[in-house]
Order: sequence, then C-alpha cells, then structure tokens
Amino acid sequence: MAWRLKVTPGTVARAYKDLVEQEVLRAVVGRGTFVSEPDLPAPLPALIDPASMGAEGEMLNLRTAQVADVGQGRLLHELLKNLADPPPGAYVSYPRPEADAPLRALLADWFAAPAHGPVEADDVVLTSGAQHGMVVLLQALLHGPRPVILTEELAYPGFRHAAALVRAEITGIAFDGEGLLPDALERACRESGAQLLCTSAEAHNPTTIRTSPERRAQIVSIARQYNMQIIDDDCFRSDAGEDASYRRLAPERSWVVTTLSKTLSPDLRLGAILSAPGRAALPRIAAQQQFFGLSRPTVSLAEAALSTGLAARVRDAVLEVQGRRLAHLRKRLAPWQPRTREGVPFAWLDLPRGWRPSSLSRAAEAEGIRLKPADEFALIDGRAPSAVRLALTGLRDDAAFETAVDRLAALLAAPPHVMEV
Repeated sequence: MAWRLKVTPGTVARAYKDLVEQEVLRAVVGRGTFVSEPDLPAPLPALIDPASMGAEGEMLNLRTAQVADVGQGRLLHELLKNLADPPPGAYVSYPRPEADAPLRALLADWFAAPAHGPVEADDVVLTSGAQHGMVVLLQALLHGPRPVILTEELAYPGFRHAAALVRAEITGIAFDGEGLLPDALERACRESGAQLLCTSAEAHNPTTIRTSPERRAQIVSIARQYNMQIIDDDCFRSDAGEDASYRRLAPERSWVVTTLSKTLSPDLRLGAILSAPGRAALPRIAAQQQFFGLSRPTVSLAEAALSTGLAARVRDAVLEVQGRRLAHLRKRLAPWQPRTREGVPFAWLDLPRGWRPSSLSRAAEAEGIRLKPADEFALIDGRAPSAVRLALTGLRDDAAFETAVDRLAALLAAPPHVMEV
C-alpha cells in the first residue's frame, strides 16, 4: 500500500493504527487486520459467560479468576438485614466526602502491608471496584491529546479497556522472570514520551511473576528520569510479599489500585486507590466529580463486614479453597511445571510440544473445559507465547475443579500428531 500511494511504510502503519482505534478496522493477533462489522453488537469484556459456571453437565470453568464461593452471599445478606437504622436526614442528599471516613480508616488497616508503608484513612480513595479506580487515576494523571501508557506486553485486559476510555495509546514492554526489562522500558520512555506505567509488581496477571526488588529499583530510577507515574495493580497480592512496593520506593509518583473483589465479593463493587501521604487530593477530586461517592448502602455494608470480622473470615475461607485447589493442580500438572504462587487464584502453563493455545482450547472445550489462552492478554500489536492461564476459583466446588484439572492433564499427555492444512 505504501508503494501504491507513494508514502512511507510508517505513514501506512499509523493509518492502520488510527483506523483500529476508531474501530473502522480490527486487528487480530496472529491472523491479520480486517474491516470491522459495526452492525454487530460488541460483547462486553467484563461479563462472565454463564455457561462457564461448572455445575455437573455444564462447562467446567478454568477461565475466570473470580472469588471462591464460601457462602459469603448468605453472610452478607444477613449482615445487610441487620444494619443499624440510618440517622435522620439520610438518603435525601448526595454522598459527602466525610461520610466514608470510617470505611476508609478500616480499609487503610485492611490493605496495610509492610511493602506499602503506613497507610492512613486520608490516603485512601474509594472507587466502584479496581477497574474503576484505574480509570479514575488515568483521568486524574494523564494530559495532552494523545497520552501514552506503558504496560507488560502480556497484561490484564482491563488496562487496555481503561486506556481506550481515556483515548490513550498503550504500548507493551518485554519482561522476564524478574519483571519488566529495564532496557526495553527505558527505550520506550525515550521514544514515546510515556506519562504512565501500569504494572503488577506483586502478582502479574496472567503469569504470576513477582517483580524482584532489584528490578523494582531499576524501574523507579527510569520512571524518575523520564518523569513517569506508576500505577501498581495490587488486586492479587500474596500475603508473603514484603519487599518495598513502588508506593514506598517512589511515593512522589506511585499509586496502588486494589479491591475486595478477590477476597470478599466482586458484587460489592468496592475498590480503593492508595496514594502516598498528602497526594490523595488529585484522584479524590476526579472520583467526586465523576460519581460523587459510593452509595450509603455499599459503605454501610462494607463497614459492617470489616468491623465485625466477617470480611476476614471470608478471606481466610477463600484462601483455604485456593490452597486446596492449588495443591491439586500442582500435583496433577507437575510434569508440565505450571507457574504458580501461594495466594494467587490462577496458574500459568507453558504448553508442551505438540499443543498450541488454539488447538488446546478447542480440545478442552470438547471435554467440557474452558481455558484462557495467552493471546487474550496480548496487546493489539503484541505477540503471545504458547501458553494458557488456568483459574483456580471459577468453579463452585472442589470436585468439579479436580475433574477439570484431571481432564486437562489427560489432554496434555496426549498431544495431537496431525497437522491441519
């Protein structure tokens, strides 16, 4: 096309990229670029396929890393019914900033970790889930007509969706077993003028990798050199992690996004931004201008769950379920060495010779199993390895999970020998 139009290949590449962003074209990793079909409704990426909710006779869900069902629905409902009567004047005005101060204090204690340093109530900004917290921070921190965000070349898809909402470009950075590669990060900062790095230092989604202390220090040095902010997605933190987070290493430019969705309930839609001391005003103003504040029922229920100890009991039960399932997965899939972490509700599996994510996904679906292939974590112009992510908590009971893992082990042991042409 560049030859026909007598322009440079770079000009054509930028045109393709702009048309993809405008949804005139769609780019499919490994297949090519196609004209979009605007008349077809786009699926909502956050919705969970109800067919994957693994009761017997239905699809067995190793795809969705949701919270384990330990009866929290009944417990929260009982708590909701027994909440104290609201004070006079309640429910006739909009949420006020001071109304959620007790909940922010409870969450400051809940999310406190040696890695983050001291967290006070004034450092906490409440949001409607972690994804909403990510969008609030992007709105508060980014500036200019075409801001650039950096992230791992394999990353949680929510980063892409959040960037699209604020019309930002997102670029993937290569990483290894210790985290982002400093040389690749420095080059991207120099060439793109990126304003923001979105990362997951403690438990990378999907690979479970934990960024080493040495690598974190290198990343902070680069961020300071290029005046780049850092958002640390800490939703899947393992309790074992005590190395200094970016909030401690670079408080002047770092923000933590976290949630109760992975340990209590995603239905509460309760997330939090943890700022460094004295820096919460910027995201708090953005949040207030966007939605005023969390609703009174949400604040009251979350406050009761935390103050009564119910949230801690549910968290402990959730981690116990994850631990049992992780032990079974490690045992059954040991020959293929899945990458796992204690406290993280998913595993990363590099596929053995003979399998590719597409062929394994088809074979698994034929056996009633849903997987999440690596390409779903790749950016539009990124590459995906031959791997899949396996969720530990997408099924309600241990027996269904063990059945799914056992069937998957049988598939992995018998790769196909016929090449399609």
